[in-house]
Amino acid sequence: MSSKQNSLRLLQAAMKDLKDPISFFILSILTKLVLALRFKRVVLIGRENLPASGAYICIANHTSRWDGPTLGTVVNRPANFMVSPNELNGLQGFLLRKVGAFPAHPKLDFVSHVLGQFKKGEPLVIFPEGNVFYDGHTHPFKKGIARIAFSAHQQNLDVPIIPTAIRYRNGQAFFKFGSAISVGEYIGELAVNAAAASKRLTQSLHREVCLLSSELGCQADGRQLVKEESNPGNCHFLQTHDTECDANKHAVSVS
Repeated sequence: MSSKQNSLRLLQAAMKDLKDPISFFILSILTKLVLALRFKRVVLIGRENLPASGAYICIANHTSRWDGPTLGTVVNRPANFMVSPNELNGLQGFLLRKVGAFPAHPKLDFVSHVLGQFKKGEPLVIFPEGNVFYDGHTHPFKKGIARIAFSAHQQNLDVPIIPTAIRYRNGQAFFKFGSAISVGEYIGELAVNAAAASKRLTQSLHREVCLLSSELGCQADGRQLVKEESNPGNCHFLQTHDTECDANKHAVSVS
């Protein structure tokens, strides 16, 4: 067996859900202790937009290795995390799989895996940029998120998308959760031109996260929005609530 075939076989094995109540409890406690040492405060804005039960998709910008553990603590129930395959090696990979991580790989049927988890009522956390970026702005999203969202709708699964912005400042972590988004308005276009529908949804979700990020004070994402506003024909903002850049407005501190 070639090394590539062996790697793919290991990735296929990594699609198996290894979550269990005991591991979730222990790892949740350890993660909360580490986060309490790392951050003076974790501030949540719009936390009420996260469903307390049932499946949903939480999408967020990816600016730090702390994003996943912190967001997982906020979700605070068994969930699933799409990660890069190289994150699932060794002990780290084993622990990540215990909290629901699975590989994003084009040769694996990750969509069917996610749909199965949705049917269990579990949420999905995904960082659609596809990597961690440290340059201060939200990069374009990959289309996998649209593929998952449309597939769920076609399976008659009610899975809202919760846009999320993350920002770190002065030893504090700020999270802002936007209103739930449905893919319903894109379904007609999906039947006519699937590629166009996927592109429009992906771009709309990216703009929504940029908007939330700008409201947390991210100037680079604010400039992206201003640039798009100069070309209204390509600008399609989704509904949000707060419009001012105030990271403490309607905030809930969890640490």
